Order: sequence, then C-alpha cells, then structure tokens
Amino acid sequence: MVPELKLFFKDYPRQILEMKGGSPADLPPGLMDRLRDYRERSLSILEDAQVFRIDIDAYWMMSELVNEMKRDGLHELFSQVQLPFPTMIIMPPLIGADGIMRQNDGSVLGLVTQVDYELYTQRFAIRQNTVGPSACCMITKGMGASTIPTPTRELLEAVGMPVSDGMIEEELAMNRSFLALAVGIATLLRHEGMLDVNQVSLHPRHERRQAERSGKALPDTLITRIALGKAGRGQVEAMKDHISADWREGVPRRTHWVRGHYMKSRSGKLVWRMPHLRGAGPLVPQLRHVTGSASTSGLAKIPQVDDT
Repeated sequence: MVPELKLFFKDYPRQILEMKGGSPADLPPGLMDRLRDYRERSLSILEDAQVFRIDIDAYWMMSELVNEMKRDGLHELFSQVQLPFPTMIIMPPLIGADGIMRQNDGSVLGLVTQVDYELYTQRFAIRQNTVGPSACCMITKGMGASTIPTPTRELLEAVGMPVSDGMIEEELAMNRSFLALAVGIATLLRHEGMLDVNQVSLHPRHERRQAERSGKALPDTLITRIALGKAGRGQVEAMKDHISADWREGVPRRTHWVRGHYMKSRSGKLVWRMPHLRGAGPLVPQLRHVTGSASTSGLAKIPQVDDT
C-alpha cells in the first residue's frame, strides 16, 4: 500500500509516458516541471502517512453521524478539525460485486493531508501492485471546498488518455467520503470509548501463511484498525434503535442507550454529547418525544433529549 505508492511516485511519470510510447519532449511546456514537483511532494507526504482501516460497524456509525451533521447544518466541524497525523490513509470497507460489504484489502484508499487549515484529499486504487493514480484533488478550507486536477490528469490528456467527467465525479464522491471519515476519526478519538484503536497486520495470518506456502511471503505491514469502543457500540445500538422508534412509540423501556450527537452550546460552540445509558431498575413507562421530519436514510425522528 504505502510501499506501492512510494514505488509508483519514485518512477513517476515515466511509467505513464511509456504506456503511449511518449517522452518528456512531447509534453506541453511546463507540464514536466509540474509532474516532478507533484512527485516530490507526494513522496514527502507518504513519509509521514499513517494507515487507518475502518471496521464495518465503525464506518456505519461515522457515516450516519456525518449525515446528521449535514442535515442539522453543523458543517463547521470540518473547519475546526485537527487531524491526529499530518497525513492519513483512509481504508473504508468496500462493497463487492456481490453487494456484500467487506474489509478493505488496500485496493482503494484515500490520502488525506492537512497543511495548516487546509485539507487535501485524493483517491488511489491499487490492483496487483499497479497503482491507479488520482486525477483530482479536493481542497477543503473552513466551510469552502474546491477541486483541482492533478498533474496526472494533465499528463493523461496530453498522451491521449482523457479522463471523463463521470470518472471525476465518481472520484470526488469517494474523496468526500474519505474526508468525512478522517474528520470523524479525528473528532471521536478525543472522546473516550467511542473508537477502539489497535495496531494490526494489513494481511491476516492465514493470508500470510498461504503466501509463505506458495513461496511468496507477504510483508508484515502494521496498520491502525479503527473499531467501536464501548461507548461507540452503545452509540450504534441507540442509532439503530431510532430507526425502529415509530413502532415502539410510548412502549415501556428498561435501561437503554441514548445516542451521542453534535450540538451547539449556549456559547455557540460545536460540542459532542457522549452516548450514555438511561434508565435502571424496574420497568418504567417512558414516552419518546421526537421532532423533525422523515429523511431518505430512514432516520426519520431526531429525539429531543433532556440534558440534565
């Protein structure tokens, strides 16, 4: 993953030029200088990159939280974030051809880099040690976002391999997802119990043993696994509980999880309220008060929670 990206950029842009039998002399004026600069910056960024693979449940929780923030107009979290590392490689779960979501094997990843108050997000694909480069970079600063083509896109067009608008839109959609997950990790790591962080091997033990038997040993690459902590598991339970809130309206309840959420404090600051257990002892009738309207995601009701 990181080694593959480094190897790609060390040889960049020669491998793309040779695909069409071109040479630096065939390129538009100034493009080769931009390509070399992009190569050096990318190699420097990758030296500090930390890899984060996200479990399916943690991915679901963070995605739902981001959707809630957008729906509630709390986008300013993106302007306040400070990434835990200058460069994060984000590996979300992937949906296979059979429609089943599985752990990311390193075939698609997001590269999110923070420079001062700006966040730069790119997508890369890796298939059989071959890198599919990023054609565009999403830049986020404060509440604004913009997109610029990478020098790679200019190169592809110069050698007769234009990138379609549809491919750019697909890449941008993935970039937005990578950025949201990086912000979610950076934010929720500050709250004890929301996420569980462990160093694990990129390749499971059975894959490494199988590779050894075939004579092709896999590197024991360590990555950071992002899973749910205790509070995070309670958050998922509470969020799924709200999906079925309609048919249980007014039903007596025992101890249950109340979901955490972002909210505006009286001073106007954006704060996170932790998920927590409510109720204990005997069965007590409890009426659930809700506000808001139905949304396309099925999270139709947003509970009105007492802060006391």
